[in-house]
Amino acid sequence: MRPRENSNLWALLFVAASARLLMQMAAMPPYAGLDELFHVARLAFVRAEGRNPTIAEKSVPQYLATIPLWPESRAVVDRPVEPRYVEPNYEAQQPSLYYSIAARLIPARSSLFELRAWRLLSVVFALIVVLATAAIDERGFVAAALVVSLPTWETLVVRASNDAFACAMVAVAIAATVHRNAIAEAIAWPLAIAAKLYTWPMLIVLPFFWRSQRAGRRRVIVVLLACALGFALTIADLAHRTRNPLGLFAFDPGGIHLSSIRVVDMLKIWVFTLAWTSGQHWDALRPLALVLYATPIAVAIVWTRGRAVAWWAIAAFAVAQVVNAVAYARSAQNGLPAGGKEGWYWYVLVPIVVPFLLATALRLRALALWIVAWDLLITEVALFHDYSGASSPAHPTAFFRWGPWHLPFTAHLEGIGVGPFVGAIVVLRAIHLAAVAALIVAITINGRNARPHDLPLPHP
Repeated sequence: MRPRENSNLWALLFVAASARLLMQMAAMPPYAGLDELFHVARLAFVRAEGRNPTIAEKSVPQYLATIPLWPESRAVVDRPVEPRYVEPNYEAQQPSLYYSIAARLIPARSSLFELRAWRLLSVVFALIVVLATAAIDERGFVAAALVVSLPTWETLVVRASNDAFACAMVAVAIAATVHRNAIAEAIAWPLAIAAKLYTWPMLIVLPFFWRSQRAGRRRVIVVLLACALGFALTIADLAHRTRNPLGLFAFDPGGIHLSSIRVVDMLKIWVFTLAWTSGQHWDALRPLALVLYATPIAVAIVWTRGRAVAWWAIAAFAVAQVVNAVAYARSAQNGLPAGGKEGWYWYVLVPIVVPFLLATALRLRALALWIVAWDLLITEVALFHDYSGASSPAHPTAFFRWGPWHLPFTAHLEGIGVGPFVGAIVVLRAIHLAAVAALIVAITINGRNARPHDLPLPHP
C-alpha cells in the first residue's frame, strides 16, 4: 500500500472513531456508565487529597453521594466540588495508576465540568485503542473501525473510569510487541499490568509473538523484568490500601462457602452483557435479537478460524474470570457471585480478537455492514430513547426488553445527555457512517488495484 493511500485510511479511521465516540459521550446521561459515579468519586478524592484512598475510609464526596442519578432523575445537575466525604468507595479496590494520573489533569471547577473532562479523557484513550488495533495489523483497518460499533465496548470505554486507560495500555503494548519495538514494549506492558487486574491474562500473547519473531534474550529479559516490577508495585499498593494483595474484596479473608452456584444464570448474564449493556436500567437484547445479531459474526469467525494467539488469549481470560467468579462465590448469599459474569470486561481482548479473528472474517464486506446496522438499531432505535425516558420494560418488543420501537434519530436528549455536542448527535452519526463507508470503499479499491509487491505478506 502506497504512503498516500495509507495516510488516507488512517485519516478516515480517525474521523470515524472520533465521531462515534463523541456521539456516545454526548448522549450518555450523568453517571449512566457502569459504576461511573464511584470512579469519579475516587478521582475527586485523589485530586483533593493527593493520595489514593484505602478500602475502609470514607472517600465518596458528599456532592456526588447526594446527586440525583439517571434514570430516577433525567436532568443534568451541576454542583460545586466540595472535599467532604460521607462513605467508603468500593472502587478503592482498583490499582492506583490511572487515578493518580487522571485526577491531577482535571481542575476542581464543578461536578459537570469534571465529568465531561474525565469522559473526554476516556474518549482519548478509547481512540488510542482503535488506532493501536489498526497498527497491529494494517490489513485490519475496517475491523478496527468496527470496534466503535460494538455498543458494549462504547459503554465500557466512554464513561469516566480506568477501563479505557487499561484497554489503551494493552492495545499499545500488543502493537509494540507485534512491531518489535522493545523500548515501547518494556514501557507499555508494565503500565497495562498496573492499570487493572483484568489486563494480566493478556500476557499470554507474549510467548507466541516472541517465538515467531525469534526475539533476542535481552529483549525478553528486559520486558519480563519490567513486567515483574509492574506486578510488584501494583500488589504492594493494593496490599497497603486494601485487605489483600489483589485488592478485590472477593479475595478478602473469610467468606461464606456455598454448595451450589447458579451457573446457568451467570452464563445468561455474561452472554447478554457481552452483546450489549446500556447502563443502569439493564435493558438488553432479547434472545431472538441476540441470535440474529451474533450468529453471522460467530459463524464467520469460526469458519475463518484466525490465528491461534487470539484463541489462547480468550482461553486465558476465561480462566481468569472463572477464578474471579469462584472467589466472589465465597460471599454470594444467593448463589450468584458478584463478579466473574460481566461480559463487558471481555472487551480488553479487542486488540487481539479484532486483528487476528474479526479482520479475517471481514473479508466478507456484508459482515461489516451487518455490525454497523446493528449498532444503528441498538443505539438509535433503543438506547438513546431509553436515555430520554421514552421506553420502559412495560412495553417489550421482539428485540428489546424495553420498548416500544422508536424511529431512529428522534431521541430528545437535550438536558439529559452530559454533552458537549448533545445537539449534534445526528451530525456525528452521519460523519461516522460516511467515514466508515469511505474506508470500506478505499480498502476495496486498493485491494483490486494492488500490484503483486503491494500485497500484504502472511504472518510468520
